[in-house]
Amino acid sequence: MSRVFKKQEGFTLIELMIVVAIIGILAAIAIPNFLQYQLKSRQSEAKTNLQAIKTSEVSWQGERGCYLPVAAAPTTVTVASGTKTTPQPWNVTGSAWLAITTPATGWCIGAVTQGTFADLGFQANGSVYYMYGVDTTAPATPYTQVTSCTAVLASPPAGASTALTDSNFIVGARSNLDASTADGPAAGVSHWGATADHGATDCTPGVF
Repeated sequence: MSRVFKKQEGFTLIELMIVVAIIGILAAIAIPNFLQYQLKSRQSEAKTNLQAIKTSEVSWQGERGCYLPVAAAPTTVTVASGTKTTPQPWNVTGSAWLAITTPATGWCIGAVTQGTFADLGFQANGSVYYMYGVDTTAPATPYTQVTSCTAVLASPPAGASTALTDSNFIVGARSNLDASTADGPAAGVSHWGATADHGATDCTPGVF
């Protein structure tokens, strides 16, 4: 009695190696792109918050007649070359600024002292990757995106004191999402800026 053997079907070792190589090539292309998109999505935090802070400053000036310089916050955010910025809770409390210039004596009388984002009425949602600050300035001409970015890079806003002659402000955000050390003019640190003249601007394109 003869036996009939069915032909065995399957993949050869070479075919399997080709498939593995193709998967490796696709992964090598996709993973870096995915990481870039992830960093870009985190940068949207800076754009959104800068727009909100700008609106708060304009509202403050409309009611009180001056812009409010704001101390850098949150202070728990670490922004340094080679150090990856991790999300930190927004735990900014109010300051004594309102006690210095009360409605009884008039807003913005004399030198305007440094305030906090709580004074300004700005509250970030949840934890943040960026550190924010506002300096008030007195430019001879309105700020363009180029001039404001130059100012942000030269001196990141940290709440400089000001006088009533100041007719503008620079709000800045900075972070180091990828722990870079040398991919931009600020040693890998991402800088964003905005003024009363324009909205949020990425001052270090391609830097995370």
